Amino acid sequence: MRMIQAIPSKSKTQAWGLGGLPLWELVRRTARESWEDSVFGQGGRMAFYQFLAIFPSLAVFIAATAHGGDHMQSVLQGIFVQVLPAQIAGLLQTAMDEIHQRGITSWRLLVVCSGAAWALLNSTWAMLYGLNRAYEVQERRSLWELGITIGGLTAAMALAASAAVAVIFAGAWSNGDRAALPAIEWLVLAAALCLSFAVLYRFAPNVRDHEWRWSTPGALAALILWIGATFAARVYFDHIDDYSRSYGGLNGVAMLLLWLYVTNGAILIGGEMNSEIQKAQAESGGHPQDRSGSA
Repeated sequence: MRMIQAIPSKSKTQAWGLGGLPLWELVRRTARESWEDSVFGQGGRMAFYQFLAIFPSLAVFIAATAHGGDHMQSVLQGIFVQVLPAQIAGLLQTAMDEIHQRGITSWRLLVVCSGAAWALLNSTWAMLYGLNRAYEVQERRSLWELGITIGGLTAAMALAASAAVAVIFAGAWSNGDRAALPAIEWLVLAAALCLSFAVLYRFAPNVRDHEWRWSTPGALAALILWIGATFAARVYFDHIDDYSRSYGGLNGVAMLLLWLYVTNGAILIGGEMNSEIQKAQAESGGHPQDRSGSA
């Protein structure tokens, strides 16, 4: 793997210049580096922790919105239906219904919150490791700096998700035209995802002089890949093979894990693209010094 180099001040062109690379060359380099860095292998690790985090997080969400009626939960279920393949949406809806019916006592809620936090933090840690590899840097932050980064990014992702659900809820509450809601849901979701990806690319990798403008091309690419992978999964699972013959009653679980696996790969590919743009910009400036400690 090539070393990430310093970006010279005299050649701080816009990131959307793609480091001077033609688009096809940037795509070729990104695909090659994604293969060499095994982005989908790391995506599998992330998918495992995210899977463990999803259901405790749903329990926390239900407990937090218990006093607000069922409206927020209905909005979240509507997002599942609009975005995810039918079997995955059904799995999550069933889980929410069962959690809601059983209820959660105070001390059990504490255990559930702890489990959700542990899984979410580990998922962010796996993402951080994958982005360090994408940017070809070693992790040199101290334990407390690393803990703050992981905790802050996890909180930021949770806040972005909560804000997206709240905005969609507000739109559903005030908008009488139900046909317009799917468009609103997708618009808000796309904005929340793009912002989340940009935040991840800005703060997760151990790159000291990284700037916001270097995060946006990969964030948009990751958003396009994420949405494309989600639509492809819906078409495949809904119309070609729903895994019921392979996994029986566990087909929804298998499909959820596969969806997480693919979409996590999309996020890491976005990081690989940002890294390639930065390396191309550094090469054009002719300054080969390392910025952070290269892997």
